[in-house]
Amino acid sequence: MAKQSKVLRTGEPVITDEVRKVSELSADPRNARRHSEGQIAQIVQSIERFGFVEKLTIRPDGQIIGGHARLEALKRYAWPTVECRVVSGLTEAGYKALGLALNRIPENSTWDDDILREILGELQDEGEDAIGLGFSPNEITKLLTTPDELEVREVETGPVDDEFWISLRGPLAHQAHVLKALQEAMKPYAGVTVEQGTINLG
Repeated sequence: MAKQSKVLRTGEPVITDEVRKVSELSADPRNARRHSEGQIAQIVQSIERFGFVEKLTIRPDGQIIGGHARLEALKRYAWPTVECRVVSGLTEAGYKALGLALNRIPENSTWDDDILREILGELQDEGEDAIGLGFSPNEITKLLTTPDELEVREVETGPVDDEFWISLRGPLAHQAHVLKALQEAMKPYAGVTVEQGTINLG
């Protein structure tokens, strides 16, 4: 039986949760997102490992609004039925806008590399395979590789109160860690500050 959500204001879409046959669902022919074979294979692995835990978002006629790659993975896995979030009551423009929003808004987030590194390290220690979570082996290696400790040495300077530049080169993620370590290392020295900026080399 379909579960209908509460409509809060007149004109809002009506949203229901329904179980549909995978064979009766169809892709949006104008879907602007492209999904590689590698990504679809990762989704299949995720389904095999965790089950299908995220509903597809569809129109009442079964056309996908959000979840094209997941639908393709379900077909490859020969999954018979799937839970869907059915959105009705929108105009054609509304459906187009919703499709773009569902795909675009998640891209605007970022990772906290320190927390991600910590979690991946814990998974590795617990014998969990992180490869099937969407990260490539190279990404995991880079994330789990701790940058070399920064060595700070005192150098003799004259009495002139002046500024000098230190150039940081390498991956941006490592540069951020080096900059943070440099800031911490300079704290005991009164009057010395570490600032972040860019130089135009053109």
